[in-house]
Amino acid sequence: MNISKISPLHKDATSEVLVDYSVHDGGEIPDDFNADEKNQSLRTLGTWTGVFRPTILTIFGVMMYIRMGWIVGHAGLIGALLILGMTFFITGSTALSFSSISTNMRLKAGGIFAMVSQSLGLEAGGAIGLPLYLAQCLGAAMYIYGFAEGWVWFFPEHNPSYVIVVLYLVGATFSLISERMVLKMQGFVAVGVVVALISMVCGFATVEVMHEPVLWGDFEGGSIWFLFAVFFPAGTGIKVGASLSGKLKDPRKSIPIGVLAAWGVALVMYAILMVWYSMVATPAELQGNYLIAMDRAWWGKAVLIGLLSSCFSAMLSSMIAAPNVLAALGEYRVIPKGDFLSKQSAGGTPRQAVLVNSVIVGLALTLGDLNTVAQVVTMFFLITYATINLVVMIEQSLGLLSFRPTFKVSKWVPRLGFLASIGGIMITNPWLGLGSVAMVIALYAYLESRKLDTPWDTVRSGLFFAMASWAARRTMSNTGANERGWKPDLIVPIDNLVVLEGYYRFLVSMLQPNGSLQLLYWQSKKDENNELLLQMVDDYNKEGIISTHTIISSDSLVAMTRMGVSVLRNQVFHPNILFIDGNNRSEEEVNQMIQIAKNSRLGAILCIFNEEKKLGREKEINIWIRDQSPDWSLGLRLANLDLTLLLSYQVRKSWGGRISLLSVIREPEQLDRGREYLNELFRDARIPGNSHIWVDHGDFHDVLTKAPRADLNIFGLSEKVDLAQLKKLTVTTRSSCIFVMDSGDESALA
Repeated sequence: MNISKISPLHKDATSEVLVDYSVHDGGEIPDDFNADEKNQSLRTLGTWTGVFRPTILTIFGVMMYIRMGWIVGHAGLIGALLILGMTFFITGSTALSFSSISTNMRLKAGGIFAMVSQSLGLEAGGAIGLPLYLAQCLGAAMYIYGFAEGWVWFFPEHNPSYVIVVLYLVGATFSLISERMVLKMQGFVAVGVVVALISMVCGFATVEVMHEPVLWGDFEGGSIWFLFAVFFPAGTGIKVGASLSGKLKDPRKSIPIGVLAAWGVALVMYAILMVWYSMVATPAELQGNYLIAMDRAWWGKAVLIGLLSSCFSAMLSSMIAAPNVLAALGEYRVIPKGDFLSKQSAGGTPRQAVLVNSVIVGLALTLGDLNTVAQVVTMFFLITYATINLVVMIEQSLGLLSFRPTFKVSKWVPRLGFLASIGGIMITNPWLGLGSVAMVIALYAYLESRKLDTPWDTVRSGLFFAMASWAARRTMSNTGANERGWKPDLIVPIDNLVVLEGYYRFLVSMLQPNGSLQLLYWQSKKDENNELLLQMVDDYNKEGIISTHTIISSDSLVAMTRMGVSVLRNQVFHPNILFIDGNNRSEEEVNQMIQIAKNSRLGAILCIFNEEKKLGREKEINIWIRDQSPDWSLGLRLANLDLTLLLSYQVRKSWGGRISLLSVIREPEQLDRGREYLNELFRDARIPGNSHIWVDHGDFHDVLTKAPRADLNIFGLSEKVDLAQLKKLTVTTRSSCIFVMDSGDESALA
């Protein structure tokens, strides 16, 4: 028999693995994931092509060549470095924030619009997505202006208006033909940019006169805040790669690596070039000649090539990124004519959105010169960045189990990024900033009035549930759950308080820190002393678990359970899991309770402790996933697996242990597909990286004895069980076992 031994995983996000086995028929996986995930053939871009290259080429754009020297000339070296620091502090904190949140979701098309929408709903996403889209259109116009300035410097006899029109038409045509062609062209552009940078740095050695840097300038061109507003678009290229999220093979991996790498490289190069500008020319020369770099570089024409190629590339990047945002806005009916705008060609290009976008970019070209456009772009991006940081602040503050980014950042990163973005808006141009904020608020109010149907759960629901939990901890009420705000809320029917004491530590490990417990106690005698029950409820509350109890007199424990569940399900905040003691109940009672859970849309946990081992060292957890051959497809909801994964993660957090994921596949030819499925499932469910997988083929019961030992084994639970057979599993596995059935309302991938 061929067997795959336990082996530690590689320490990267793609190799964190997940597995589970069900001793039952779990049902079909509902195909309710959105249309963005149905066209996997369109997801072909990697980290280099889809994120790093377009991002770095957009950052290395017009500002570096024809405004950076002007900034240094007016602000001095220290002033320019201060402007650089402010710019890259805001964009860097935002890059960290959306890199983190991108690893906590299956990111859809639309980049930052998708991030905000999936967290705060389509109303907030649309209110931010529309200004973001307009900023990208204005960015394209800004790069066209920059190209025209460089072109006219080299060809002074050419009319700049004609250059702008020709370049605009070329960009619109290329973006309409094919996004992939544009991205391939960036490879040639990158060569030109590298040559230009080398030529500028080599200017240190070839310039005839080296000047002592002026540390603080005269600011005759405007205040430091005006210069900041002009320069800020230099760092906003960080959003370009994220805007292509719908075309990335693995956005969860590519966005953090690509964006942060581009940000770091750009920061270092910008700092070097500011020093270069301050040493190769006087402040007067820098102020009076936008294109001084061409005169002071080792090879001036290389700088011109870099300017024209990078402006051209950045313009194309904006003109392919913006239509993707526009198409995403249309897909979710945020804007009118959504069906028209969201249509894509066979190659994945949203051509109708490209046409509309080209018209808007053309209108943006009528606003004026580069400096004017740059200030408006700055406002829109500062608002967008403030919102991204706000989203991460909310997610971090709520402490929901669904917020498990594989790339984590300190809580101070989004807070400082949010404050810096808001401060930048207010200080740079208060009136323009207030107008921009008012526009976002008006858009949100309008979209809220339209009552958009957000096709996924958002953190807003988690926020309300967290508020309800806060109130419940003070009023001892019970709480509910949803996909994003899910937490374990148990209802435990019991008729023996000594047995309940035996489950104490296990229940605490499942419920800390945010769970709740509702004890249903079947009192067989009216004069029975309930002091122990009250003491146990108090002990759970001291553990930070919302715990309440109800004493019910009834004909049987099953009748009491049916009555209690019926009453509690009608409460605003109700339990979501029925806990069943498998050691002391008969098979008939267990099956009746499982049916109660199913009829009440509750999850169910059947717990059978190993009489000798109990929970052992409380370290190792085995999850068994059933053979899903031949359909190894992964959707937002899994076949009776979501509750298992969530509970295992919860217990593992309390134990500080390790999850091992196991599966037995009947046919050996399905092993590779099974392992691939488990790797994908592990990555999407964000299971801790020290987990293992173990896969074998053959008959489940024959292979079971070869499985790695654990303190707790978790299996799926069918609607009708053979209790004797399940108890045998505690002997075979030499461990305690729980058997879990989903309610249908939880999702491990949310």
